[in-house]
Amino acid sequence: MTQFIAIVQRYLFLEGLEKKEDQFVVRAGIFIAMLAVALRLVFWVYTQRYWDDALIACLHSENWARGLGLTHAVSFDNPLQGFTSPLGVLIPMLGDWVHIGWGIELMKVASMAASALSVLVVLALGIHQRVRLATPLLLVAMAYVAIEHHQILWGMAGMESQLAVLSLLLSIYYTVTLRAVPLGLSLAFCMLVRPDFAIWTVISGVYVLCQQPRSFLKVVGVALGVYLPWVCFTFVYFGSAIPHTIIAKGVSFGLPWLREDSLSFFSIKRHTWMMLSEQLNIHLGPAFEGHGAGIHKFFTTGPESIIANIMFCFAVVGTITVVVKRQWALWPLCAFVVLYSAYYVYLVPIIYGWYKVPFTVALLLLSLWGIHQLSLLIPRHPWRNRLLAGFAVVYMGAFALVLPRCFYAERMIQSHIENDVRREAGLYLQAHMTPEETVGTEALGYIAYYSQGRVYDWPGLASREVVEWSREQPAEARTLENMCRALKPEYLFLRDLEVLYNFHNQRWLEQEYHVVAVFEVDPDKRESIPWIRRSIDPIFRIYKRNGPGDEVPYDTHLFPRRTP
Repeated sequence: MTQFIAIVQRYLFLEGLEKKEDQFVVRAGIFIAMLAVALRLVFWVYTQRYWDDALIACLHSENWARGLGLTHAVSFDNPLQGFTSPLGVLIPMLGDWVHIGWGIELMKVASMAASALSVLVVLALGIHQRVRLATPLLLVAMAYVAIEHHQILWGMAGMESQLAVLSLLLSIYYTVTLRAVPLGLSLAFCMLVRPDFAIWTVISGVYVLCQQPRSFLKVVGVALGVYLPWVCFTFVYFGSAIPHTIIAKGVSFGLPWLREDSLSFFSIKRHTWMMLSEQLNIHLGPAFEGHGAGIHKFFTTGPESIIANIMFCFAVVGTITVVVKRQWALWPLCAFVVLYSAYYVYLVPIIYGWYKVPFTVALLLLSLWGIHQLSLLIPRHPWRNRLLAGFAVVYMGAFALVLPRCFYAERMIQSHIENDVRREAGLYLQAHMTPEETVGTEALGYIAYYSQGRVYDWPGLASREVVEWSREQPAEARTLENMCRALKPEYLFLRDLEVLYNFHNQRWLEQEYHVVAVFEVDPDKRESIPWIRRSIDPIFRIYKRNGPGDEVPYDTHLFPRRTP
């Protein structure tokens, strides 16, 4: 173990892991890191989960390995950057270079390794002399990174989420310790894993400039030296350094809370609390977001999580304490949480679950700091530790208790929704679409990956045509329905919920298209999928545009009908 600790300290530039007074928590941290890897391996083997958006990124990688270019839609004249995270594609490219199809599996391997390293970085941060988090609370922080369901889900379903957590934690640690070269490297990796981490790089840079101005240029130089080559490559290869996904979301999605008819102090306050309590902070309590849309909250009723709200209150206490006591080492962490909360609540139209994974870790650290500061009000040291230990057992016990059920739910979702519905629909389109034909849908990942066809996806992550159409429309007209109606793809792949409850006018659909295939969860298996009512994906239909070669009259009974 001593040799392992020495290796970790040497290559990750971590400090203090060899101190005798911290050996208990260090040994616990190593065990938790091993547990993190073990749980992810179990998840991988047991669930065989592949997230829809992971297939979007990996299609770029596989097309590159096939010699078609680093692009999602090979039919375009110029390559299209339909991915946001560079590392989300660069790592799969290594796997697909060896064997096409191994890229997404390599991302899972990388996520397993990153989970262990994330635990060790939390350990080093917690025992650092400028922080010194109470041992029970440090154990909570490490255990959360290791076992919370969403910390496992998206990384082990093929996305870059675990790498985002590791990059952020490393950069927080190096900001606290003011290590210039490692900080520059970690900030570059932050940008390579998520471009919106640019906000964090500014926070970290300002802190270094104030605390250690002589190191500022070194940090900036190292970061730019690693990150700028990617910017230059994207500008030359794709024609723009801005990912097409960011352009598509910015053009097609609006901010409904900014509507003039609803903009007021009370509407802003309502929107703020709703987004914080029902979306952004929800993973501070046990929850399940594996269906991709609705969120199931454990141990509570209603749209909010009592546990998450309590932890959020502790985060507010932690923030106030850092500011009032001028605890400079944690100012960057506070700034990150505050600014990213504002960013997600006011500037991001839809907060997807995987956005929240690194943010929630930072928020949890601030919550635990608030608890730590409150515990100092208890004068007797033994009682303080007992209370903190009791909190640690109860809090993390809640996450551990629901984990087996969450794993089971992911297995059932993959088997009966992703495989039986989305994948089969993609294979159907592969067999029936010609290279010149297109399909319109919101569900891009599985459909594009398995059909290998041209997709008019909403909001245009992999389609220039959709984005150009959106630019020409007023904000209120930019919808999936209007896009399909205007661009008239030969096929449509639509959820029944979209047609029945989101489309304002179904008449055009019945006049111009007919249903050729229905893909739905086996009714006998439906109720065996936990929290299936939170899902919007149990039934899709493929529609084909009416044409002279089709059989008529069309079977109108196949159109979805709203049930009472």
